[in-house]
Amino acid sequence: MTIANLANAGAIGLLLLALVVFIYQRGLTYLMFFQQEEYDRRRFMVWLKQTKARDRTTSLIAIVAGVVGFGATYGQAWTAPVASLILLIGMIEGIRRSILPRRHAKKALVMTKRARRILAVYMAFSITLCAALGLVASQWQTVQSGAVLLIILMVLILAQSAPYLLSAANSALSPLESRVKKRFLTEAKDKLARLDPYVIGITGSYGKTSTKSILAHILSGAAPTLATPGSVNTEMGITRIIREQLTPDHRYFIVEMGAYGPGSIARLCRLTPPSTGIITAIGWAHYERFKSEQTVFDAKFELADAVTAAGGTLVINQDAISQDMLSTRTGRTGETYLTIGRGEQASLRLLDVTQTVDGLTLKVKSNDLGITELRAPLYGTHQAMNILAATALGMQLGLSIDAIRAALASVPQARHRLEVTERGGITIIDDAYNANPSGFASGLELLDVLRKPTEGRRILISPGMVELGARHDEEHARIGEIAARHVDIALIVTPDRIETFVEAFLAHKPDSAILMRFDRQADAENWIKANARSGDAILYENNLPDLYEAHPVF
Repeated sequence: MTIANLANAGAIGLLLLALVVFIYQRGLTYLMFFQQEEYDRRRFMVWLKQTKARDRTTSLIAIVAGVVGFGATYGQAWTAPVASLILLIGMIEGIRRSILPRRHAKKALVMTKRARRILAVYMAFSITLCAALGLVASQWQTVQSGAVLLIILMVLILAQSAPYLLSAANSALSPLESRVKKRFLTEAKDKLARLDPYVIGITGSYGKTSTKSILAHILSGAAPTLATPGSVNTEMGITRIIREQLTPDHRYFIVEMGAYGPGSIARLCRLTPPSTGIITAIGWAHYERFKSEQTVFDAKFELADAVTAAGGTLVINQDAISQDMLSTRTGRTGETYLTIGRGEQASLRLLDVTQTVDGLTLKVKSNDLGITELRAPLYGTHQAMNILAATALGMQLGLSIDAIRAALASVPQARHRLEVTERGGITIIDDAYNANPSGFASGLELLDVLRKPTEGRRILISPGMVELGARHDEEHARIGEIAARHVDIALIVTPDRIETFVEAFLAHKPDSAILMRFDRQADAENWIKANARSGDAILYENNLPDLYEAHPVF
Protein backbone atom coordinates (compact mmCIF):
# COMPACT_ATOMS: atom_id res chain seq x y z
CA MET A 1 0.00 0.00 0.00
CA THR A 2 1.39 3.37 -0.99
CA ILE A 3 1.82 6.32 1.33
CA ALA A 4 -0.99 8.09 -0.54
CA ASN A 5 -3.33 5.17 0.03
CA LEU A 6 -2.40 5.09 3.73
CA ALA A 7 -3.14 8.80 4.01
CA ASN A 8 -6.47 8.31 2.25
CA ALA A 9 -7.39 5.44 4.57
CA GLY A 10 -6.38 7.50 7.59
CA ALA A 11 -8.54 10.42 6.43
CA ILE A 12 -11.54 8.13 5.92
CA GLY A 13 -10.97 6.57 9.35
CA LEU A 14 -10.84 10.01 10.98
CA LEU A 15 -14.09 11.03 9.28
CA LEU A 16 -15.83 7.84 10.42
CA LEU A 17 -14.61 8.37 13.98
CA ALA A 18 -15.88 11.95 13.93
CA LEU A 19 -19.21 10.70 12.59
CA VAL A 20 -19.60 8.22 15.46
CA VAL A 21 -18.78 10.90 18.04
CA PHE A 22 -21.18 13.32 16.33
CA ILE A 23 -24.17 10.98 16.31
CA TYR A 24 -23.40 9.89 19.90
CA GLN A 25 -23.23 13.46 21.23
CA ARG A 26 -26.32 14.50 19.27
CA GLY A 27 -28.16 11.47 20.62
CA LEU A 28 -27.26 12.37 24.21
CA THR A 29 -28.68 15.87 23.80
CA TYR A 30 -31.92 14.70 22.22
CA LEU A 31 -32.14 12.04 24.94
CA MET A 32 -31.95 14.77 27.61
CA PHE A 33 -35.04 16.49 26.22
CA PHE A 34 -36.76 13.14 25.56
CA GLN A 35 -36.20 12.23 29.22
CA GLN A 36 -37.65 15.56 30.35
CA GLU A 37 -40.75 14.64 28.34
CA GLU A 38 -40.87 11.37 30.32
CA TYR A 39 -40.06 9.37 27.16
CA ASP A 40 -43.40 10.37 25.67
CA ARG A 41 -42.94 10.20 21.88
CA ARG A 42 -45.87 12.47 21.04
CA ARG A 43 -44.81 15.22 23.44
CA PHE A 44 -41.18 14.91 22.29
CA MET A 45 -42.25 15.40 18.68
CA VAL A 46 -44.33 18.44 19.65
CA TRP A 47 -41.27 19.90 21.36
CA LEU A 48 -39.16 19.16 18.29
CA LYS A 49 -41.65 20.94 16.05
CA GLN A 50 -42.09 23.94 18.33
CA THR A 51 -38.37 24.51 18.91
CA LYS A 52 -37.27 23.55 15.38
CA ALA A 53 -34.40 21.74 17.06
CA ARG A 54 -33.25 19.95 13.94
CA ASP A 55 -29.76 20.06 12.52
CA ARG A 56 -28.92 22.93 10.22
CA THR A 57 -25.26 23.84 10.69
CA THR A 58 -23.60 20.46 10.17
CA SER A 59 -25.99 19.58 7.35
CA LEU A 60 -25.28 22.84 5.52
CA ILE A 61 -21.52 22.37 5.87
CA ALA A 62 -21.88 18.77 4.67
CA ILE A 63 -23.72 19.97 1.57
CA VAL A 64 -20.86 22.39 0.84
CA ALA A 65 -18.40 19.52 1.31
CA GLY A 66 -20.46 17.41 -1.08
CA VAL A 67 -20.40 20.07 -3.77
CA VAL A 68 -16.63 20.32 -3.45
CA GLY A 69 -16.21 16.54 -3.33
CA PHE A 70 -18.02 16.02 -6.61
CA GLY A 71 -15.11 17.78 -8.30
CA ALA A 72 -13.07 14.59 -7.92
CA THR A 73 -15.39 12.78 -10.31
CA TYR A 74 -14.34 15.28 -13.00
CA GLY A 75 -10.63 14.70 -12.56
CA GLN A 76 -10.02 17.32 -9.83
CA ALA A 77 -8.14 15.13 -7.34
CA TRP A 78 -7.50 17.99 -4.92
CA THR A 79 -11.21 18.35 -4.13
CA ALA A 80 -11.49 15.09 -2.17
CA PRO A 81 -9.11 16.09 0.67
CA VAL A 82 -10.61 19.60 0.74
CA ALA A 83 -14.10 18.11 1.01
CA SER A 84 -12.86 15.83 3.81
CA LEU A 85 -11.52 18.83 5.74
CA ILE A 86 -14.74 20.80 5.30
CA LEU A 87 -16.80 17.81 6.45
CA LEU A 88 -14.57 17.27 9.48
CA ILE A 89 -14.99 20.92 10.47
CA GLY A 90 -18.77 20.54 10.10
CA MET A 91 -18.90 17.50 12.35
CA ILE A 92 -16.67 19.11 14.98
CA GLU A 93 -19.02 22.10 15.02
CA GLY A 94 -21.96 19.71 15.29
CA ILE A 95 -20.33 18.00 18.27
CA ARG A 96 -19.78 21.37 19.94
CA ARG A 97 -23.38 22.44 19.37
CA SER A 98 -24.57 19.12 20.75
CA ILE A 99 -22.60 19.46 23.98
CA LEU A 100 -23.57 23.08 24.74
CA PRO A 101 -27.26 22.47 25.66
CA ARG A 102 -26.24 19.75 28.12
CA ARG A 103 -23.48 21.84 29.62
CA HIS A 104 -25.93 24.67 30.40
CA ALA A 105 -28.96 22.51 31.20
CA LYS A 106 -30.90 23.22 34.37
CA LYS A 107 -32.10 19.63 34.50
CA ALA A 108 -29.23 17.39 33.45
CA LEU A 109 -29.59 14.10 31.65
CA VAL A 110 -29.70 11.23 34.15
CA MET A 111 -28.20 8.09 32.66
CA THR A 112 -30.61 5.59 34.15
CA LYS A 113 -30.63 2.00 32.96
CA ARG A 114 -33.52 2.87 30.66
CA ALA A 115 -31.67 5.86 29.22
CA ARG A 116 -28.61 3.69 28.58
CA ARG A 117 -30.72 1.10 26.79
CA ILE A 118 -32.34 3.73 24.58
CA LEU A 119 -28.98 5.27 23.73
CA ALA A 120 -27.47 1.88 22.90
CA VAL A 121 -30.30 0.93 20.54
CA TYR A 122 -30.21 4.40 18.97
CA MET A 123 -26.50 3.95 18.24
CA ALA A 124 -27.15 0.46 16.86
CA PHE A 125 -29.83 1.86 14.54
CA SER A 126 -27.49 4.64 13.42
CA ILE A 127 -24.59 2.30 12.67
CA THR A 128 -26.90 -0.15 10.88
CA LEU A 129 -28.17 2.69 8.72
CA CYS A 130 -24.60 3.65 7.87
CA ALA A 131 -23.78 0.05 6.95
CA ALA A 132 -26.84 -0.13 4.71
CA LEU A 133 -25.80 3.08 2.94
CA GLY A 134 -22.34 1.61 2.48
CA LEU A 135 -23.76 -1.46 0.77
CA VAL A 136 -25.93 0.64 -1.53
CA ALA A 137 -22.96 2.80 -2.51
CA SER A 138 -20.47 -0.05 -2.86
CA GLN A 139 -20.43 0.33 -6.65
CA TRP A 140 -18.73 3.73 -6.44
CA GLN A 141 -15.43 3.45 -8.27
CA THR A 142 -13.22 6.26 -7.01
CA VAL A 143 -12.12 5.02 -3.62
CA GLN A 144 -11.37 8.27 -1.80
CA SER A 145 -13.93 10.60 -3.36
CA GLY A 146 -16.60 7.89 -3.27
CA ALA A 147 -15.95 7.17 0.40
CA VAL A 148 -15.99 10.87 1.27
CA LEU A 149 -19.26 11.40 -0.59
CA LEU A 150 -20.72 8.36 1.16
CA ILE A 151 -19.77 9.75 4.58
CA ILE A 152 -21.27 13.10 3.61
CA LEU A 153 -24.51 11.30 2.77
CA MET A 154 -24.37 9.48 6.12
CA VAL A 155 -23.87 12.77 7.96
CA LEU A 156 -26.83 14.39 6.20
CA ILE A 157 -29.18 11.49 6.85
CA LEU A 158 -28.15 10.88 10.46
CA ALA A 159 -28.14 14.58 11.37
CA GLN A 160 -31.75 14.89 10.24
CA SER A 161 -33.01 11.52 11.47
CA ALA A 162 -31.37 11.47 14.94
CA PRO A 163 -34.48 12.44 16.96
CA TYR A 164 -36.61 9.96 15.02
CA LEU A 165 -34.06 7.17 15.50
CA LEU A 166 -34.06 7.93 19.22
CA SER A 167 -37.86 7.73 19.32
CA ALA A 168 -37.74 4.50 17.31
CA ALA A 169 -35.22 3.06 19.78
CA ASN A 170 -37.61 3.81 22.63
CA SER A 171 -40.47 2.15 20.75
CA ALA A 172 -38.35 -0.92 19.99
CA LEU A 173 -37.57 -1.26 23.68
CA SER A 174 -41.21 -0.90 24.71
CA PRO A 175 -41.86 -4.65 25.20
CA LEU A 176 -38.72 -4.96 27.34
CA GLU A 177 -39.59 -1.86 29.37
CA SER A 178 -43.08 -3.25 29.92
CA ARG A 179 -41.65 -6.50 31.30
CA VAL A 180 -39.22 -4.64 33.56
CA LYS A 181 -41.99 -2.33 34.75
CA LYS A 182 -44.32 -5.26 35.43
CA ARG A 183 -41.67 -7.06 37.48
CA PHE A 184 -40.90 -3.97 39.57
CA LEU A 185 -44.62 -3.28 40.12
CA THR A 186 -45.20 -6.85 41.27
CA GLU A 187 -42.28 -6.65 43.70
CA ALA A 188 -43.56 -3.33 45.08
CA LYS A 189 -47.14 -4.58 45.50
CA ASP A 190 -45.99 -7.76 47.23
CA LYS A 191 -43.74 -5.83 49.59
CA LEU A 192 -46.46 -3.30 50.41
CA ALA A 193 -48.96 -6.08 51.12
CA ARG A 194 -46.44 -7.88 53.33
CA LEU A 195 -45.43 -4.82 55.39
CA ASP A 196 -48.97 -3.38 55.44
CA PRO A 197 -48.35 0.27 56.45
CA TYR A 198 -51.25 2.68 56.76
CA VAL A 199 -51.36 4.31 53.31
CA ILE A 200 -52.39 7.95 52.87
CA GLY A 201 -52.91 9.30 49.35
CA ILE A 202 -52.55 12.98 48.51
CA THR A 203 -53.46 14.58 45.19
CA GLY A 204 -54.56 17.95 43.84
CA SER A 205 -53.83 20.46 41.12
CA TYR A 206 -51.45 22.22 43.49
CA GLY A 207 -50.39 22.11 47.14
CA LYS A 208 -49.97 18.33 47.33
CA THR A 209 -46.19 18.31 47.86
CA SER A 210 -46.30 20.97 50.58
CA THR A 211 -49.25 19.28 52.29
CA LYS A 212 -47.43 15.95 52.14
CA SER A 213 -44.33 17.47 53.77
CA ILE A 214 -46.36 19.07 56.57
CA LEU A 215 -48.34 15.90 57.22
CA ALA A 216 -45.21 13.75 57.23
CA HIS A 217 -43.64 16.01 59.85
CA ILE A 218 -46.76 15.82 62.02
CA LEU A 219 -47.11 12.04 61.79
CA SER A 220 -43.39 11.41 62.31
CA GLY A 221 -43.80 12.64 65.86
CA ALA A 222 -46.31 9.86 66.49
CA ALA A 223 -44.83 6.91 64.57
CA PRO A 224 -42.21 6.12 61.91
CA THR A 225 -43.44 7.66 58.67
CA LEU A 226 -42.29 7.39 55.07
CA ALA A 227 -43.40 9.90 52.45
CA THR A 228 -42.56 9.85 48.77
CA PRO A 229 -39.75 12.42 48.48
CA GLY A 230 -39.84 15.72 46.61
CA SER A 231 -42.23 15.61 43.71
CA VAL A 232 -42.07 11.85 43.15
CA ASN A 233 -45.68 11.04 42.22
CA THR A 234 -45.63 8.61 39.27
CA GLU A 235 -46.18 4.87 39.19
CA MET A 236 -42.53 3.95 38.67
CA GLY A 237 -41.28 6.66 41.05
CA ILE A 238 -43.52 5.37 43.85
CA THR A 239 -42.55 1.79 42.98
CA ARG A 240 -38.89 2.65 43.43
CA ILE A 241 -39.55 4.22 46.85
CA ILE A 242 -41.43 1.14 48.03
CA ARG A 243 -38.73 -1.24 46.81
CA GLU A 244 -35.81 0.80 48.13
CA GLN A 245 -37.02 2.68 51.22
CA LEU A 246 -40.12 1.14 52.80
CA THR A 247 -39.24 -0.90 55.90
CA PRO A 248 -41.22 -2.94 58.48
CA ASP A 249 -40.77 -0.07 60.95
CA HIS A 250 -42.85 2.39 58.94
CA ARG A 251 -46.32 2.85 60.42
CA TYR A 252 -47.51 5.45 57.89
CA PHE A 253 -46.78 5.66 54.16
CA ILE A 254 -47.78 8.97 52.56
CA VAL A 255 -48.05 8.81 48.77
CA GLU A 256 -48.22 11.86 46.55
CA MET A 257 -50.29 10.96 43.50
CA GLY A 258 -49.83 12.85 40.23
CA ALA A 259 -52.43 12.82 37.47
CA TYR A 260 -51.17 12.69 33.88
CA GLY A 261 -54.53 11.80 32.41
CA PRO A 262 -57.79 10.08 33.34
CA GLY A 263 -57.02 6.81 35.10
CA SER A 264 -53.63 7.91 36.48
CA ILE A 265 -54.80 8.21 40.09
CA ALA A 266 -56.76 4.98 39.85
CA ARG A 267 -53.59 3.13 38.77
CA LEU A 268 -51.65 4.60 41.68
CA CYS A 269 -54.43 3.61 44.07
CA ARG A 270 -54.21 0.03 42.79
CA LEU A 271 -50.48 0.12 43.46
CA THR A 272 -50.83 1.73 46.91
CA PRO A 273 -54.43 1.25 48.14
CA PRO A 274 -55.11 4.26 50.40
CA SER A 275 -57.01 4.03 53.67
CA THR A 276 -57.53 7.78 53.70
CA GLY A 277 -56.33 10.80 51.78
CA ILE A 278 -56.42 14.48 50.89
CA ILE A 279 -57.49 16.39 47.79
CA THR A 280 -55.85 19.79 48.05
CA ALA A 281 -57.40 21.62 45.08
CA ILE A 282 -58.96 21.32 41.65
CA GLY A 283 -57.51 24.17 39.62
CA TRP A 284 -56.23 25.32 36.27
CA ALA A 285 -53.01 23.32 36.39
CA HIS A 286 -52.71 20.46 33.86
CA TYR A 287 -55.32 21.93 31.50
CA GLU A 288 -53.04 21.26 28.54
CA ARG A 289 -53.44 17.56 29.34
CA PHE A 290 -57.02 17.43 30.64
CA LYS A 291 -58.68 20.20 28.57
CA SER A 292 -61.51 20.86 31.07
CA GLU A 293 -62.07 21.39 34.77
CA GLN A 294 -64.57 18.53 34.86
CA THR A 295 -61.94 16.11 33.53
CA VAL A 296 -59.47 17.29 36.17
CA PHE A 297 -62.13 16.89 38.86
CA ASP A 298 -63.02 13.36 37.77
CA ALA A 299 -59.35 12.37 37.60
CA LYS A 300 -58.50 13.70 41.06
CA PHE A 301 -61.60 12.16 42.62
CA GLU A 302 -60.40 8.72 41.58
CA LEU A 303 -58.69 8.97 44.97
CA ALA A 304 -62.11 9.42 46.59
CA ASP A 305 -63.32 6.22 44.91
CA ALA A 306 -60.37 4.26 46.35
CA VAL A 307 -60.72 5.72 49.86
CA THR A 308 -64.45 5.03 49.85
CA ALA A 309 -63.81 1.43 48.80
CA ALA A 310 -61.53 1.11 51.83
CA GLY A 311 -64.19 2.61 54.10
CA GLY A 312 -62.07 5.65 54.86
CA THR A 313 -62.56 9.40 55.15
CA LEU A 314 -61.20 11.88 52.61
CA VAL A 315 -60.08 15.41 53.55
CA ILE A 316 -60.98 17.99 50.89
CA ASN A 317 -60.35 21.72 50.58
CA GLN A 318 -63.85 22.88 49.71
CA ASP A 319 -62.63 26.41 48.95
CA ALA A 320 -60.46 25.17 46.08
CA ILE A 321 -63.03 22.93 44.39
CA SER A 322 -66.05 23.96 42.35
CA GLN A 323 -69.08 23.72 44.62
CA ASP A 324 -71.28 22.54 41.76
CA MET A 325 -68.92 19.66 41.05
CA LEU A 326 -68.35 18.94 44.71
CA SER A 327 -72.07 18.63 45.33
CA THR A 328 -72.25 15.75 42.86
CA ARG A 329 -69.88 13.75 45.11
CA THR A 330 -70.52 14.73 48.72
CA GLY A 331 -74.10 13.47 48.63
CA ARG A 332 -73.17 9.96 47.52
CA THR A 333 -74.05 7.12 49.83
CA GLY A 334 -71.04 5.58 51.53
CA GLU A 335 -68.65 8.45 50.90
CA THR A 336 -67.29 10.28 53.93
CA TYR A 337 -65.60 13.67 53.67
CA LEU A 338 -63.87 15.94 56.16
CA THR A 339 -63.93 19.46 54.78
CA ILE A 340 -61.60 22.38 55.39
CA GLY A 341 -62.04 26.00 54.27
CA ARG A 342 -63.29 29.40 55.25
CA GLY A 343 -66.98 28.62 54.92
CA GLU A 344 -69.21 28.00 57.92
CA GLN A 345 -69.94 24.46 56.74
CA ALA A 346 -66.27 23.41 56.90
CA SER A 347 -65.44 20.72 59.45
CA LEU A 348 -62.21 22.58 60.22
CA ARG A 349 -62.70 26.25 59.47
CA LEU A 350 -60.05 28.90 58.83
CA LEU A 351 -61.11 32.12 60.54
CA ASP A 352 -57.97 34.16 59.91
CA VAL A 353 -54.38 33.86 58.73
CA THR A 354 -51.55 36.29 59.42
CA GLN A 355 -48.16 36.36 57.72
CA THR A 356 -45.17 37.77 59.57
CA VAL A 357 -41.43 37.57 59.05
CA ASP A 358 -41.45 34.60 61.43
CA GLY A 359 -44.12 32.59 59.63
CA LEU A 360 -47.87 32.00 59.65
CA THR A 361 -50.43 32.24 62.43
CA LEU A 362 -53.77 30.55 61.81
CA LYS A 363 -56.96 31.01 63.81
CA VAL A 364 -59.13 27.94 63.26
CA LYS A 365 -62.44 26.61 64.54
CA SER A 366 -64.13 23.23 64.77
CA ASN A 367 -66.92 21.70 66.81
CA ASP A 368 -64.43 19.63 68.79
CA LEU A 369 -61.80 22.33 69.34
CA GLY A 370 -63.72 25.53 69.49
CA ILE A 371 -61.36 28.34 68.41
CA THR A 372 -57.62 27.75 68.56
CA GLU A 373 -54.40 29.07 67.07
CA LEU A 374 -51.77 27.22 65.04
CA ARG A 375 -48.34 28.60 64.19
CA ALA A 376 -45.85 27.37 61.61
CA PRO A 377 -42.57 28.86 60.34
CA LEU A 378 -43.86 28.73 56.75
CA TYR A 379 -44.44 31.46 54.18
CA GLY A 380 -47.27 32.27 51.82
CA THR A 381 -50.85 32.62 53.02
CA HIS A 382 -51.93 29.87 50.62
CA GLN A 383 -50.02 27.48 52.92
CA ALA A 384 -52.81 27.96 55.47
CA MET A 385 -54.99 25.45 53.63
CA ASN A 386 -52.11 22.97 53.39
CA ILE A 387 -51.60 23.27 57.15
CA LEU A 388 -55.34 22.88 57.72
CA ALA A 389 -55.51 19.75 55.54
CA ALA A 390 -52.60 18.10 57.35
CA THR A 391 -54.07 19.09 60.73
CA ALA A 392 -57.49 17.69 59.84
CA LEU A 393 -56.03 14.36 58.75
CA GLY A 394 -53.79 14.18 61.82
CA MET A 395 -56.83 14.66 64.04
CA GLN A 396 -58.72 12.07 62.00
CA LEU A 397 -55.93 9.59 62.78
CA GLY A 398 -56.26 10.28 66.51
CA LEU A 399 -53.48 12.80 67.17
CA SER A 400 -54.26 15.46 69.77
CA ILE A 401 -54.33 19.10 68.76
CA ASP A 402 -51.53 19.77 71.25
CA ALA A 403 -49.30 17.21 69.51
CA ILE A 404 -50.15 18.70 66.12
CA ARG A 405 -49.53 22.23 67.35
CA ALA A 406 -46.12 21.23 68.72
CA ALA A 407 -45.17 19.56 65.45
CA LEU A 408 -46.25 22.56 63.38
CA ALA A 409 -44.03 24.85 65.43
CA SER A 410 -40.98 23.08 64.03
CA VAL A 411 -42.19 22.10 60.55
CA PRO A 412 -39.37 22.61 58.00
CA GLN A 413 -39.78 24.64 54.85
CA ALA A 414 -40.20 22.64 51.67
CA ARG A 415 -37.35 23.07 49.21
CA HIS A 416 -38.08 25.55 46.42
CA ARG A 417 -41.68 26.10 47.52
CA LEU A 418 -41.76 29.61 48.96
CA GLU A 419 -38.61 28.73 50.87
CA VAL A 420 -37.30 31.87 52.59
CA THR A 421 -33.62 32.44 53.30
CA GLU A 422 -31.41 35.50 53.81
CA ARG A 423 -28.04 36.08 52.16
CA GLY A 424 -26.02 39.17 52.86
CA GLY A 425 -29.03 41.19 53.95
CA ILE A 426 -31.03 40.11 50.87
CA THR A 427 -34.18 38.05 51.46
CA ILE A 428 -34.60 35.22 48.95
CA ILE A 429 -38.07 33.76 48.40
CA ASP A 430 -37.49 30.55 46.45
CA ASP A 431 -40.64 29.30 44.75
CA ALA A 432 -38.70 28.02 41.77
CA TYR A 433 -39.96 24.45 41.62
CA ASN A 434 -43.31 25.22 40.09
CA ALA A 435 -45.91 27.96 39.85
CA ASN A 436 -49.67 27.99 40.13
CA PRO A 437 -51.97 31.02 40.37
CA SER A 438 -52.59 30.65 44.12
CA GLY A 439 -48.95 30.22 45.10
CA PHE A 440 -47.80 32.95 42.70
CA ALA A 441 -50.20 35.46 44.26
CA SER A 442 -49.07 34.50 47.78
CA GLY A 443 -45.43 34.93 46.81
CA LEU A 444 -46.09 38.40 45.45
CA GLU A 445 -47.85 39.43 48.67
CA LEU A 446 -44.94 38.02 50.65
CA LEU A 447 -42.60 40.55 49.03
CA ASP A 448 -44.34 43.31 50.99
CA VAL A 449 -43.78 41.49 54.27
CA LEU A 450 -40.15 40.50 53.81
CA ARG A 451 -38.49 43.46 52.12
CA LYS A 452 -36.79 45.96 54.40
CA PRO A 453 -39.26 48.84 54.66
CA THR A 454 -36.92 51.76 53.98
CA GLU A 455 -34.24 50.75 51.49
CA GLY A 456 -35.51 47.41 50.20
CA ARG A 457 -36.90 46.78 46.73
CA ARG A 458 -39.40 44.11 45.77
CA ILE A 459 -37.97 42.10 42.88
CA LEU A 460 -39.66 39.36 40.88
CA ILE A 461 -37.87 36.94 38.56
CA SER A 462 -40.22 34.62 36.67
CA PRO A 463 -40.92 32.94 33.33
CA GLY A 464 -44.59 32.62 34.26
CA MET A 465 -46.69 29.50 34.61
CA VAL A 466 -47.26 26.46 32.40
CA GLU A 467 -49.96 23.85 31.74
CA LEU A 468 -52.84 26.32 32.04
CA GLY A 469 -54.28 25.46 28.65
CA ALA A 470 -57.02 27.84 27.51
CA ARG A 471 -56.66 29.84 30.75
CA HIS A 472 -53.01 30.69 30.04
CA ASP A 473 -53.59 34.27 28.88
CA GLU A 474 -56.35 35.05 31.36
CA GLU A 475 -54.46 33.80 34.41
CA HIS A 476 -51.24 35.56 33.41
CA ALA A 477 -53.12 38.82 32.91
CA ARG A 478 -54.63 38.49 36.39
CA ILE A 479 -51.27 37.69 37.99
CA GLY A 480 -49.64 40.54 36.05
CA GLU A 481 -52.12 42.98 37.58
CA ILE A 482 -51.42 41.62 41.07
CA ALA A 483 -47.67 41.85 40.47
CA ALA A 484 -48.03 45.52 39.55
CA ARG A 485 -49.15 46.21 43.15
CA HIS A 486 -46.32 44.28 44.82
CA VAL A 487 -43.25 44.50 42.56
CA ASP A 488 -40.74 47.29 42.02
CA ILE A 489 -38.59 45.43 39.49
CA ALA A 490 -39.94 42.59 37.34
CA LEU A 491 -37.38 40.42 35.55
CA ILE A 492 -39.41 38.41 33.06
CA VAL A 493 -37.85 35.39 31.36
CA THR A 494 -39.18 34.34 27.93
CA PRO A 495 -41.64 37.28 27.90
CA ASP A 496 -43.10 36.21 24.54
CA ARG A 497 -44.67 33.24 26.36
CA ILE A 498 -46.61 35.48 28.76
CA GLU A 499 -47.47 38.61 26.81
CA THR A 500 -50.69 39.18 28.80
CA PHE A 501 -48.69 39.26 32.05
CA VAL A 502 -46.33 41.86 30.60
CA GLU A 503 -49.21 43.97 29.27
CA ALA A 504 -51.15 43.85 32.54
CA PHE A 505 -48.09 44.69 34.61
CA LEU A 506 -47.18 47.67 32.43
CA ALA A 507 -50.77 48.90 32.43
CA HIS A 508 -51.22 48.85 36.22
CA LYS A 509 -47.77 49.48 37.68
CA PRO A 510 -46.74 52.79 39.29
CA ASP A 511 -44.33 54.96 37.32
CA SER A 512 -41.41 53.92 39.53
CA ALA A 513 -41.74 50.20 38.78
CA ILE A 514 -39.81 48.74 35.87
CA LEU A 515 -39.96 45.57 33.78
CA MET A 516 -36.98 43.96 32.06
CA ARG A 517 -37.05 41.12 29.53
CA PHE A 518 -34.63 38.18 29.33
CA ASP A 519 -34.38 35.20 27.01
CA ARG A 520 -32.82 32.91 29.62
CA GLN A 521 -33.15 32.43 33.36
CA ALA A 522 -29.37 32.60 33.74
CA ASP A 523 -29.29 36.11 32.23
CA ALA A 524 -31.88 37.36 34.71
CA GLU A 525 -30.00 35.75 37.59
CA ASN A 526 -26.80 37.45 36.44
CA TRP A 527 -28.65 40.79 36.66
CA ILE A 528 -29.59 39.89 40.25
CA LYS A 529 -25.97 39.08 41.11
CA ALA A 530 -24.81 42.41 39.74
CA ASN A 531 -27.57 44.67 41.08
CA ALA A 532 -29.24 43.23 44.19
CA ARG A 533 -28.51 45.10 47.41
CA SER A 534 -29.09 44.73 51.12
CA GLY A 535 -32.73 45.12 52.09
CA ASP A 536 -34.13 43.72 48.84
CA ALA A 537 -36.65 40.87 48.79
CA ILE A 538 -36.39 38.71 45.68
CA LEU A 539 -39.07 36.25 44.59
CA TYR A 540 -37.94 33.43 42.29
CA GLU A 541 -41.29 32.29 40.94
CA ASN A 542 -40.91 29.16 38.84
CA ASN A 543 -37.87 28.04 36.88
CA LEU A 544 -38.96 26.31 33.73
CA PRO A 545 -37.13 23.19 32.59
CA ASP A 546 -35.03 23.35 29.45
CA LEU A 547 -38.00 22.15 27.40
CA TYR A 548 -39.62 25.56 27.71
CA GLU A 549 -36.58 27.79 27.71
CA ALA A 550 -33.79 26.12 25.75
CA HIS A 551 -34.02 26.16 21.97
CA PRO A 552 -30.89 24.30 20.89
CA VAL A 553 -29.41 25.65 17.68
CA PHE A 554 -28.01 22.65 15.86
